[in-house]
Amino acid sequence: MQKRILFITLIVTVAGVLLFSLLSANVYYTSSLEFAKTQLKRYMLEFDEAAPFDAAGAADLSETLLGARVTYILKNGTVVADSAGDAPASFDHSNREEVVAALYKGEGFSVRGSASVHADLIYYCVRVDQTLRASDGTIYDGGLVRIAVPTLSMWSIFADSLPTLVWFVILVVLCCLLFTWLSASYILKPVAKLTREMAGSGGGRVSTRYKELQPIVKLMNEMSDELKDKVNKIKSDRELEMLVLDSMEHGIVLFRDPRDILLINRTAARILDYEPEEPVRMFTENAEVKAAISSENTAAVAYRFEERDYMLRFTKSEETRVLLITDITESVSAERSKNELIANVTHEMNTPLTAIKGFAELLAGGNLPVERAQQAAETILRQSDRLAKLIKSILDFSAIDNDELPPYAVDLSALLVESAALFEPRLREKNIAFSLQAESGVTILTRRERLIEIVNNLIGNGIRYNREGGSLTVTLTGGAVPELIVADTGIGIPEENLSHIFSRFYTVDPSHNGEGGGFGLGLAIVRKLCRRAGWDLSVKSRVGEGTAFKIIFHPPAKSSAPQNVK
Repeated sequence: MQKRILFITLIVTVAGVLLFSLLSANVYYTSSLEFAKTQLKRYMLEFDEAAPFDAAGAADLSETLLGARVTYILKNGTVVADSAGDAPASFDHSNREEVVAALYKGEGFSVRGSASVHADLIYYCVRVDQTLRASDGTIYDGGLVRIAVPTLSMWSIFADSLPTLVWFVILVVLCCLLFTWLSASYILKPVAKLTREMAGSGGGRVSTRYKELQPIVKLMNEMSDELKDKVNKIKSDRELEMLVLDSMEHGIVLFRDPRDILLINRTAARILDYEPEEPVRMFTENAEVKAAISSENTAAVAYRFEERDYMLRFTKSEETRVLLITDITESVSAERSKNELIANVTHEMNTPLTAIKGFAELLAGGNLPVERAQQAAETILRQSDRLAKLIKSILDFSAIDNDELPPYAVDLSALLVESAALFEPRLREKNIAFSLQAESGVTILTRRERLIEIVNNLIGNGIRYNREGGSLTVTLTGGAVPELIVADTGIGIPEENLSHIFSRFYTVDPSHNGEGGGFGLGLAIVRKLCRRAGWDLSVKSRVGEGTAFKIIFHPPAKSSAPQNVK
């Protein structure tokens, strides 16, 4: 800090001296110009209109003016005579600053270098309107008389004073450095003492007798107290974090290599059979785990421990790796249950298939009465339709995970109008009042078949579980985040069942299972499509009053511009 003060003071001092010198040179230069202008005006009083207006007259006037340069010029700018040397008649001075000013104002000044005398001159030119005569009898209708004397430029004045200025700067710098060093040492000594006290206080409070340092001491004591509080809070948070981590069902491991474990909670230590100061055996012995650790990308490995299934997810962050151990026993069990349920459903298909086959054989025999044959045919059609719908629902649900086709912009407003028209017969059948309140031009980045599946399932449920003479309202709002609401006045859903309605093969009213296409897969398909697209799906319902489903179509975080709208 002392060096910085000395350096800054040195720069300021030298800059100040140089600036003062330049200003002084400029003041001296301005004063000398004013003096020269006054002197030139006095010189001009020596000009006699009766004197010859030629080289001899110019030389005489120059001699009278102690060698000042005298130039006689015609009003058209042609030089008649110049005491500094011979000038050809064709030499034109009409563009000279002082000449132009004299022609228009009667007199003019200028300062510039002269090529003929090789020096800086100050020129004073006066217009003479009287008739002028030369020695040879030539008569001129007026003319211009210009007198010039040498002058110094500001930079030449500065250059002349430069040797003296250098010695002055050296002297000022030395004095400045000396006094600055003494002053800085004296000023910074209490600060250095305070710093030593603070360093040796061990976090305790410090004090000073200097009034100017009291705010700093107060701030340092406050920072010390705050630091103590933060350290204590960090310790407390660390203990709390370890308590939370140890209470988690998930396992967390932060490590650099199998021997360098930075953090591990109780769940991970139990699953990995971890021993302090010992490498994790799974990290060194399990081939899949070793490959996952070596991978530069996120990798996952399935692992079974004590009759439970776990997923080990390895994530790399610079030189460290994070292992998240998740218990997937329930999801594996749910998947297994789904597969078993599908197997049971397909097994149950045998009953309608048997009925279809039996009635078909009777019809094929041709021995049934016409009325009985008609009933058999209707049964076959009804059971076939039910089986087809069940199979389609199962296939649609399973196909969602394998759908990797790119999305495009779909006009949801137009799609709702089309879907509403398809449901008109069913609406009339149950005498349901249908209302569509949709803003036009609302587009969603997805695929048309996905939106059709969502809309048809929501409207279909609104009809299927509605009451006779009820109402069904579909509302679509646009904006940055479009929203779709499908509300009915049907039987409603008990509160205890709200958490299950999106489960596969679950129906609120078992009596409707399989009737009109309701197999408990419609809402499961809707939820799966919404989750896949990143949309929010929610439901509100009261028993006997109705149900309202709401979808918020959040735009994707990253997406390419749609190529078309369908």
